[in-house]
Amino acid sequence: MASSKDSAGAGAGVVVLFPFMAHGHMNPFLDLARLLSTRYPSFSFILLTTSGNLPHLSRHHLPPSIRLVGLPFRPTDHGLPPDADTTFALPQHLVTRFNHAVQDSLPTPFRDYLATLLASDSPLLCLITDMFLAWTALIAEELGVFHATFYTSGPYAMSIYNSIWINLPHADGRDGDDDEIAVPGVPGVTVRRCQLAPNMRSAESMPDHPNCRFMRRQDECYRHSRAFLWNTAEAIEKPFLDLWAKSMGKPVFAVGPLFAAARGLGKVVDDGGIAAECLAWLERQAPRSVVYVSFGSQNWLPPEEAAELAAALERQARPFLWAAPAANQAPPPAAMRQGIGMVVRGWVPQTAILGNPAVGAFVSHGGWNSTLESLGFGVPVVFRPIGAEQFCNEKLVVEVLRAGAATAAGAKTAEVLEEVMGDGERGREVRRRSKEIAAALAAAVAEGNSGGDGIGESLRALDEFMRLASRGR
Repeated sequence: MASSKDSAGAGAGVVVLFPFMAHGHMNPFLDLARLLSTRYPSFSFILLTTSGNLPHLSRHHLPPSIRLVGLPFRPTDHGLPPDADTTFALPQHLVTRFNHAVQDSLPTPFRDYLATLLASDSPLLCLITDMFLAWTALIAEELGVFHATFYTSGPYAMSIYNSIWINLPHADGRDGDDDEIAVPGVPGVTVRRCQLAPNMRSAESMPDHPNCRFMRRQDECYRHSRAFLWNTAEAIEKPFLDLWAKSMGKPVFAVGPLFAAARGLGKVVDDGGIAAECLAWLERQAPRSVVYVSFGSQNWLPPEEAAELAAALERQARPFLWAAPAANQAPPPAAMRQGIGMVVRGWVPQTAILGNPAVGAFVSHGGWNSTLESLGFGVPVVFRPIGAEQFCNEKLVVEVLRAGAATAAGAKTAEVLEEVMGDGERGREVRRRSKEIAAALAAAVAEGNSGGDGIGESLRALDEFMRLASRGR
């Protein structure tokens, strides 16, 4: 991949990247760091995290220009389990507590570390921090550091998600599932009450809900940021990128999909042979016949629903590969028959699975990484959202992009899958749109020739951001 160092208009410098402590946030930050280190080889990069996350991140193959640094964080000081260095497998009420623990305990060590860097000989070019670490923008402003916020979700979903939590427009005394609710600040967009995450619905009469307070504080802080990076592409979300830029009055850069932009840049992690096992199983299946099922790293179906879905897939003789990083994410063994499906209890090579021709559809919670990866490989998504902004991602893909399907629980999912994977009109249309979007996303991160001609819009945006950061330091 060609370096764009010269186009940045700067010499060597240091870029600090600080992801939120959740796998769905750390992974795109790793991709961003790899991509930047390849395009800007004269720069050095610091990936900041908490000390408890260093062993996990150290397992990734990172180039020498990326250094890991840990900040002190003691989960037990905040009523969290001792191993709660990330949100992995935490129940929702503890995820909220984790968010507040990070916001309360990390600013002081973060400020101290940044001050140490500023006192060193290497010039600090910029600070890129996570959308859930917006308080870092105030500290950067105080110390005179160029600060950018990196959103690991898309602007369509986050515009809706932030607005709902900050404004609570559904607290109108009604409770019908199909009530249409206008989203303040997002013109032309409405949501049905049933499309709200469960904890959103419970906050109807609770303006002091912890999530409300957290999101309002985020909104106040990231307005001090000087630029916004998004793990998305203009090809699928340009109107909402433009809306965000207009509402914030700051430049916005779509630099994704990062999983595709950073593909092949040393992302090898020892998985104990799981990858080979999954791919060997897929090679024995017919093209476009397999349902891939995964609900990410911190979501799980109720056991009875997981069992119902597994049983329905088996009744249809539909082969499935079910990824379950946490033990409570998979269907119980009693629900399984030998030979129809494969349940993998551990981390799987998701992009390699989605890129395999045997996979015909993806049953997903609708987290943004999973959604982007599915769109990037042209695999239709059947959504079963569970929380956070997943309901908004479903709305984007199903209603705006028309490249997936919404579903209800259990056996209903299997019925929707048959329609999406079948040869009827709806299935053909969803697959056609999925392939069109996959081509557009591939073009967004396409590399030009040695002269830079034909570079994809997302790589061009990343270079524009680096030029801006270089001028602003």
